[in-house]
Order: sequence, then structure tokens, then C-alpha cells
Amino acid sequence: MVTRSIAVFAKSSMVTPGCEQMVQRIDINLSELRALRNRIDGHHLESDDWPIIDALVSKLIVRAESQQARMAAKVAAQRAADSSKEAASSQGASSDGASLDPASDPASSGPTTGDSASQAKPDEKKGHGRNGVAAFTNATHVNHALGPDVLGSLCEKCGPVRGGGRMSSYREKITIRIVGQPLFGAEIYHFEQARCKMCGNLIAADGSAEILEGIGSSYITYHWSACAMLLVMHYFAGAPFKRLETLHNGWGVPMPDANQWKMANDSTDLLIPLLRALEQYGIRNAVSLRIDDTGSEVISLRKQIRAEIAALEKIGESTNDVRTAINATGVYLETSDGAVITLFYTGRHHAGEIIDQLLKHRKSTEPKLAKVTDGASKNFDHQHADKLVEASCNAHAFLKFRAIKDKYPKEYATAGEVYKQVFDNDDEAKARGLTPIERMLYHREHSKPLMKQLKAMCDEKIESRLIEPNSLLWEPLTFIVNQWPRLTLFYQEPNVVLDTNVLEQALIIPVRYLAGSFNYKNTNGSDVGDLCMSLIATARANRVEPVAYLTHCLAHHEDLARRPEHYLPWVYRERHNE
Repeated sequence: MVTRSIAVFAKSSMVTPGCEQMVQRIDINLSELRALRNRIDGHHLESDDWPIIDALVSKLIVRAESQQARMAAKVAAQRAADSSKEAASSQGASSDGASLDPASDPASSGPTTGDSASQAKPDEKKGHGRNGVAAFTNATHVNHALGPDVLGSLCEKCGPVRGGGRMSSYREKITIRIVGQPLFGAEIYHFEQARCKMCGNLIAADGSAEILEGIGSSYITYHWSACAMLLVMHYFAGAPFKRLETLHNGWGVPMPDANQWKMANDSTDLLIPLLRALEQYGIRNAVSLRIDDTGSEVISLRKQIRAEIAALEKIGESTNDVRTAINATGVYLETSDGAVITLFYTGRHHAGEIIDQLLKHRKSTEPKLAKVTDGASKNFDHQHADKLVEASCNAHAFLKFRAIKDKYPKEYATAGEVYKQVFDNDDEAKARGLTPIERMLYHREHSKPLMKQLKAMCDEKIESRLIEPNSLLWEPLTFIVNQWPRLTLFYQEPNVVLDTNVLEQALIIPVRYLAGSFNYKNTNGSDVGDLCMSLIATARANRVEPVAYLTHCLAHHEDLARRPEHYLPWVYRERHNE
């Protein structure tokens, strides 16, 4: 059995002046530690156990005190820096600072109070909760006309009475009928043929060339609409190929899972130019970027990871540097013209490396891109800090307080009140249609004092040293302190958003896929999934129905390869709304 010598902190029997604790090495192996653990569980400690326990507890005390001291020093340093900044800004208020005053800036003109804003809003009519006819964009319309002698005739109800009315045209009565049907329909075409008895020459009846449009063979062809439906059902709705096969066998339209994979794989080969166009357009024109990771699973990559670990263990090398995580990274880009691009990448990478991959397409002359993510250090581990304004997600900060609301209701209530007003301010800025600079100034006036209240509470708790590193409240407090410069960039820089909520919602797509299919077999499968999820999520974010959109793109794949920018979702939407 492998044994290790463990160094711990222990109180010395001879205390030197100015030093209450000193390092002492205690030789103890893992077997002895496990035996100690068993005696603790059984409440049968021996006299020789107490020095070891005392040393270990002393080490934890030293570590906690050190963390407290570091955080208190950090709070004091931040307060000093903030004071110097406020002093400098007050001295320069008559020059540069004056232009940032919302009251004097013409771009921020307009009502600033909540009452006046509410008066400016038009009265919103309360809905009845039903979908109108306009919502059924793909419905078949069937018209039922009145008889030829109805209009202009005497009313059957009041006609016999003297002065009875005549029937005139009135608004139509609408009934919407929802019918059930298989996801995929089948059409069988019968072609009469003639055959020469001498040479075997065959002549078949002529048929429309549209019959063979799609993926497949002359015997069975999957139309582009079927391919698009499959991509949406499998990669967005999360229905596994085998489940779709079972369903359709019951409907009398066989869809073997092997054929489904060929449909998906061949379709995405035709859509690759569109994905590349989306990536380049998004990163070149983006004003804000949200990015984050969620776990994924690729069988071939998992085997590769195990092989790397086994090879290192065989030669006695450390396996600590082997990257064992497989991530699905989501990227949410908003452009200056209002377009939204959602992209997914699956593999042995983290979000910072995806940022490096994307920013290669962004010119250094472009304005800095506002990036928002959670506080994980890997999301800031990249090589393009000079191209980014890097902020942290305020929703993540609040969720840390919400996780401990039962233990610390007062601190949770303070954070909740602050963030409710801050997010309400952001909604108000959107409702007014403020520009990014106007929104920043609005938050600077209304949200900055609120955020300072939250920071003051966190500083007071840490400086008082009443909250220790082992406390549940320690993580929320230190997150606010450590991430403070990034959390407050939304009122210091334009285009910095408050949170990554829309990205977290988009990451449900790969999570839902894995919940049904469990994994990808290899990287080719994950590449196909990433492409389909990216195109579908981007179409939905730009108010485009994905099945019709993908059907159109596949049907025109030759033109798409030549000019993919003509098939971007917002371009497609404008073209089809004309």
C-alpha cells in the first residue's frame, strides 16, 4: 500500500514571541488516517489521536483566518480605489464628466421617473389567452360560401313580419380544426412501363422531376421538407432516431434509424456554408457576446481520454494535466442591426478557447466586443482580452444568494430587492427604446446607487469578520467582491448586458438532446448536432419557423453554396414577408 508523509500545522509546546503557530511535520500514512477516520466514526478516539486532530483543526483555522484577511484587505483596497476615482471624477465634472450627466446629455432626454414613464406607455389591451387566426401560418384554408340566393333575400326569421329586413354581407365565421397526423407522410408513385422482348429495353411513363428532389435513390427519396422536419425533431425536440422509427412503424410510414442518420448527415453537408456565414457575420458585426459551457458526452472522445490516462499511468506519469471534461459551449451574439446568432460547439475545450477561435474573424479595428459570462476563470482564459470588454453575469450573483435564502433570509432579501430594481430598470430602458449609451447612462443614474448598497453590505460582513470561509454566506459575499468590477460594467460601458439568461435558455437544446440520446458516437455526430442546433436556434431567435427555413435552404443548396449571405435567417424573413 502506498504511504505518504503529511505535513500539518500543530501548536508548538514552546511558543516563540510573536509566533503562535509553527509548522510541524507529522509522519502518518493513508492507512493510519483511514483508521483514525474509522475511530472517529465509532466515537472511540485514543489518546494518541488528539495531537493529529489538533494539528489538522489548527491548519483549517489558519487557512480560514488567511482567507478572511485577504478578503478584508481586498475590500479596503477597492474602497480606496473607488474613493480616488470619485474624487477625480468630481474634479473633472466641469469638463469631460459633464457630458456623461443624463440631465445635460441630449441623447438621454425624456422622462426619468417611473410615473411619467408609465404615463407615456399606451394602454395595453388585455388578451383573452387564445391564439388568433394569424398564429396558424401553415394552416390550410377552406372556404364555405353561402348559397346564391341568400344575400339580398328576406330574412327567414323576421321576413313574414311587415317591414322585415334583408340579408347583407357580414364578417365571416371562423372555426379552426386541429388534426392529428404523422410527422412524415409518404407518397407512392406508380409508373407504367413497357419492355422490349428482344433487347430488354425499358420505357417508363414520364413523371415530374420534383418527385426525386431530396436525399435518397430512385426507389425511395426523402424530400427536403422531410429532412428539415427530421433535423428539428431530433436535434431540437430531442427525439432519438430509434424512437422516431418506432413511432412511424405504427403510423405505417417506416423510417429506419439508419436512414434517418444518412438524411441528417447528408443534409448538414449541404448546410455547412450557411453555418460558416453565420459565424463570420456574427463575430464581425456583434456588439455583445454571451458564452458558457454545459456538459456533453462523445463516446470516441471518452475512449480517447481513458486511453491517455492509462498510457500515463503505465509509465508512472501524473494524470493531473489530462483534460477529462467534454463540453457543449453555447455562444449568443447580438449584432448592431438587431440580428441574433446562437452557436454551439462540442468537444474537449472550454469557453475561453472558443472565444479565441471566433475572434480570429474579427478585425482589430472594430470596437471592443462586450462579453458577458459567469465568473468561472476558464471563461476568461483566452488570448484576446484587448478585443473585449469582459463582464460577469449578475443573475449568477443573485442565484448564489437565493441558494442560501433559508439560512440567511436577511442577506437574500437585500440582494433580491437590489436586483429586482436593477432588472426593472433594464426592462424600463428596453421599453423606452434607449440606445446603448442612453441605457448605460440610465443605469448609471438609477442602478449604480442600488449596486453600491449591495456592495456595502458585502464589505461590512467581510470586514467585521463575522462571516467565516466555512460559512454558506462566504461564497455569495466574496463573489460580489471579487467580481465587482465586472458586475458593474453595465453602467460603465455601452452594450454590456446584465445577464446570460437567454444563453442559459439556449443551452437547454443540447441538454435536452443528451437527455434523450445520452451521447454522440463520435465527433462527426457532434459536429452534425452542433450545426443543426445552431441553425435551428438562430432561426427561432430571429422569428423564423425552422422547418420551412431549412426546407428552403436545402432546396436551394446550390445557390446557398455560392452566396450563403442571401440565406441568413433575417434576410430570408424579410424576403418572404415582402
